[in-house]
Amino acid sequence: MSMIDVAEEEAATRGNEPVTAIYVKIGALSGVTPDSLTAAYELARENTELANTRLVIEEVPGTELLVTALEFIS
Repeated sequence: MSMIDVAEEEAATRGNEPVTAIYVKIGALSGVTPDSLTAAYELARENTELANTRLVIEEVPGTELLVTALEFIS
């Protein structure tokens, strides 16, 4: 499941409440760089309910790549 899918699914469970930000942790050994994730996210969110949603990245040690939180307007 993609970050977009996770955010859209959670928004749907909240009556399609708008998501304002997706928070992600990226491990230094995850094989993903913040720049590549940001570029991919910007393309993936086009023409979705998340078109104006911010991606907030926290770099951490280790191998994880994890959505840690979603921020909603309320």
